[in-house]
Amino acid sequence: MRHTIGLLLCGVMICFGAACTQKTALDNKKGNAMDPRTSHPQETLIETFDHNGVAIEVVEWAETIWCGKVEYAANNTDEPNVEKALNDFFAIHGKEPVNERLEKNWDVCISINYRSSEHPSGVMFGFLVGTDQQADGYDIYKVPAQRFMRISLGGETARALGREPWKGGIPPYEWIGEIASNYGYTYADGTQPIYEYYGFYNPNTKAHEFGYLYVPVVKK
Repeated sequence: MRHTIGLLLCGVMICFGAACTQKTALDNKKGNAMDPRTSHPQETLIETFDHNGVAIEVVEWAETIWCGKVEYAANNTDEPNVEKALNDFFAIHGKEPVNERLEKNWDVCISINYRSSEHPSGVMFGFLVGTDQQADGYDIYKVPAQRFMRISLGGETARALGREPWKGGIPPYEWIGEIASNYGYTYADGTQPIYEYYGFYNPNTKAHEFGYLYVPVVKK
């Protein structure tokens, strides 16, 4: 399975002036929906649950367009070449600007078909954009409207869920899978993408202030 995404996502941040490090500033973050910096232009907050003191949020997204680089596995069982996707992203982003980037303070890693055994899994590094008119060399990934459950990836969330802190690697989507039913939700179709969303990188601390995991869900 894809064991390098979380580690290499830190590498993506080099492109934006950050160091490749697993250091985060998320341990004291609760995924607080009241902080306007944590909301996204495509996003509407539906409901919030208090789970042992941390916020579990359900949000709806409008249709989105993502611009970056995508790499798919050669078959339905192997991992995609994450390093190639990352290097390709560096190469194109270093020479071609992104048109209508909607969030300058947020960077995203998308896991595609990750919960499906019937399609090749993929990984994308890129940005939320307002148009599919981009320079040659970029990949465009369009996603229909979706509903997600989101959690902060900080240590406080791990403690509230009785889990060890996440230190990179496979996105811990099972954290949401294990608690979603408590609040009337379950996993959506396995082909729907899972997002790691990191925001407000501080070059002095070499850490992001916010980090969230978004897992597609539906009502039970």
